[in-house]
Amino acid sequence: MPTTTADFAFYQDILARDPGCAPVRAQLAAALLAAGEADAAIAAADQALTADPALIQGWLVRAEAHKRLHGYAAAAADLEHANALAPGRASILLALGTAYAEVDRLAEAEACLHRAVACDPASAAASASLGSVLVRRGRFVPAEAECRRTLTLAPDLRAAHQNLAGLLAATRPEEAHAHRDAAYRDQQVFIEPAARPERTVLVPTVADIGNIPLRHLLPRSRTTLIRWYVGYATPDQDRALPEYDLIFNAIGDADQMPVLPPAAARLFAHPPRPLLNPPDRVARTGRADLPGLLAGIPGILVPEAVRAAPGAVPTGPLPGLVRPIGAHGGDGVRRLETPAALAAALAETGPATLTRFVDSRGADGWYRKYRAIFVDREPFAYHLAIARNWLVHYWTAGMEQDAARRAEEARFLADPAAVLGAAGMEALAAIGARLDLDFAGIDFAMLPDGRLLVFEANATMLVHPEDDADFAYRNPAVASILDAFEAMVAGRLA
Repeated sequence: MPTTTADFAFYQDILARDPGCAPVRAQLAAALLAAGEADAAIAAADQALTADPALIQGWLVRAEAHKRLHGYAAAAADLEHANALAPGRASILLALGTAYAEVDRLAEAEACLHRAVACDPASAAASASLGSVLVRRGRFVPAEAECRRTLTLAPDLRAAHQNLAGLLAATRPEEAHAHRDAAYRDQQVFIEPAARPERTVLVPTVADIGNIPLRHLLPRSRTTLIRWYVGYATPDQDRALPEYDLIFNAIGDADQMPVLPPAAARLFAHPPRPLLNPPDRVARTGRADLPGLLAGIPGILVPEAVRAAPGAVPTGPLPGLVRPIGAHGGDGVRRLETPAALAAALAETGPATLTRFVDSRGADGWYRKYRAIFVDREPFAYHLAIARNWLVHYWTAGMEQDAARRAEEARFLADPAAVLGAAGMEALAAIGARLDLDFAGIDFAMLPDGRLLVFEANATMLVHPEDDADFAYRNPAVASILDAFEAMVAGRLA
């Protein structure tokens, strides 16, 4: 029931007679929250908790108010107090686990949600949240089992269908498609309101993997997002979308680009608002298309790449790296030497990209993968991963174990020109211009002759600040990227 003026008057009347009545102050805080006054609710909850720090309702209202303002770290702290006062309460454990997940404290989130499920095995919400965290932690086998259990509790729960669609995409594509249909056939537009809205951004999105991570680029503190799953768009849906100020096409993986239905094709052809990352430009950045797109740029080497499928083994680049279509972060990548090995790999992976392997190992025996982010076509240094293995991925490189490698990365971030040289910086700038995207990124190595060896260049690049003190040196570079992106958005809206 909506909170009325009479409700507030009732609470205020009691508090005028008994200012220290903590339960009534907590009720007032809940009423303010129900009325959409999150800041006032926090202030009222603080007064209640000053009078009675053991008042669970005060901590719960305060946590919910912080969540409404997207202050998930503060919400987690509030819920820790509540959980200490009432250990083993499933609803508190669920709220605490989801708050931990929002601030990337995933190990703690998993532990909390396991306890929530144990306390209330019938809670579909707890089971679904646990499944999502297991996916994010890369624990795919237990994630699949938990998502399937969720659907036995709530067959229509969208989050479980979404997770299963991603988990099964490579191995059981037909079942994955059925889960995507279940998630999006009845609803294609989802509004994520900002805490203090300043602008609204329409985000065309695919239901599969291959979207640009937006959490830090478009912070929910001030940006309302309208996510539109365009693969399921109804015929005239573009004409019925909520009002928005900007379009940011979040479909970043050209190899996962869907055939656009009429409503989406019409919007992209004649965008009624400024459009970032037009899909026709994104479509040119597939792994097999990149050598042609970047051809002729001085100072770079883009290895030959071709698309491959089971039963149609290409004669082309060997030794090579086979990568399942749509895979990122090194998932499923294999180094192959012979056509027979390639045929066997394709039989397992399905459609893939085969890229000629070029050994970029440095004279010191280490492999290096540099990453730069393009904002409005300008390159910004983002990270440097250094590993013994040729398959270099930042979070498996062991950078956390080696201060010397982190120091080398810090030098690159502080002065990329000193590392890449003038020719390398010119090559990066030329690549950004050739991509012609508002947001994109590139992974590359440096060859002994100074050329940049391009691994990939596309829009599906994650940019995020670091909470780990050992990697805090990366945050000034991250801030430069996010500031540039914000300036670009502001300029397009001006």
